[in-house]
Amino acid sequence: MVVALGVLTSVGCGSNTTTPTTPTTPTGPTTSVFASRLTPGGSASRQFGASTKGTVTAMLTNAAGPNTVVGLGIGVPTTGLAQCALSTAVQTNAGSTPQLSATVDAGNYCVVVYDLGTLTSPIDFSVTLVYP
Repeated sequence: MVVALGVLTSVGCGSNTTTPTTPTTPTGPTTSVFASRLTPGGSASRQFGASTKGTVTAMLTNAAGPNTVVGLGIGVPTTGLAQCALSTAVQTNAGSTPQLSATVDAGNYCVVVYDLGTLTSPIDFSVTLVYP
């Protein structure tokens, strides 16, 4: 009986087992749609977080009609009216390919759509955003 206890004790205390880890596979880029309403003289922004270094693309997919031109920008969140300090921006109409791209590090960013002073009434818009 003493021998059996000794065997059980040594099995319970001397274990060198390791739990195998499953390698993590990097996830692909995140795609999100930002849709809102833009008023004359106004702007609308949305924050997003890049989980790793990479490229952000923004595509204005809808903006009242093919001839409506607005501002589209990417920047970092801030206080103030637009809540986005732009690092890059373009004047564009809606299209089927990204109109804007920027290289970013991991961190918080924002996309903004703004009136260039040409809107006479509110418009609905949508932006497809792809980020790491």
